[in-house]
Amino acid sequence: MARFGIISAMPVELEWFIKEYNAKELNINGFYKVYEGKEGSNEIFMACSGIGKVNAAVCTQKLVDAFNVDCIVNMGIAGGISKKLRTLDVVIGSEVIYHDFNPDSLLEKYFPNTRVFKCDERLIKTAEKVCKESAVVDNYYVGCIASGDCFVEKSETKEYIESLGGICCEMEGAAIGHTAHINNVPFLIIRTISDLADENASISYEEFERRAAEQSNRIVSGILKGLS
Repeated sequence: MARFGIISAMPVELEWFIKEYNAKELNINGFYKVYEGKEGSNEIFMACSGIGKVNAAVCTQKLVDAFNVDCIVNMGIAGGISKKLRTLDVVIGSEVIYHDFNPDSLLEKYFPNTRVFKCDERLIKTAEKVCKESAVVDNYYVGCIASGDCFVEKSETKEYIESLGGICCEMEGAAIGHTAHINNVPFLIIRTISDLADENASISYEEFERRAAEQSNRIVSGILKGLS
């Protein structure tokens, strides 16, 4: 039996998942929202962290401490950075980085002595298989996901993130990967593109938010079935 930890920032990013698994809400101190469900004999703990890196890091640590999870998957939506990305494309994280941390990287000089947090290879391969076989995924890419505490809608910010190697951006993944890395827990960040991180981002985001979130939910459900 395995214990899967699933994290999304916002309630909308967990709605389909909660219904699919008939998950029950738990009342545990320190969580914003957390639910329990089953996939076969495996347990699933689904947590809504709230937006931003601190919320995400705290939620990840709580999942590790409260439920001793075997792996963590962060799902949700993101802004497209790479020019090849379109709305509703899927990005499977190969690694996660911060785009709002000193690029000279004090993280490399001091603990945890890395600024790049690698996603788990087995989880990546399982996600790729699910995306290849999915009827709802037109395009998917494996690449670096960049996180920062801001909604990206300026071209200069987008260009800077691209210069760091990020192909999409969001606000939680690197903090989740950072915390999982410290705890030696395998993790994966998987996102569906809701906007293109440009001057039209706020309009595009509102239009595609729910569709993108549900698509991520379906993919992660497939990953859990593939691992079970």
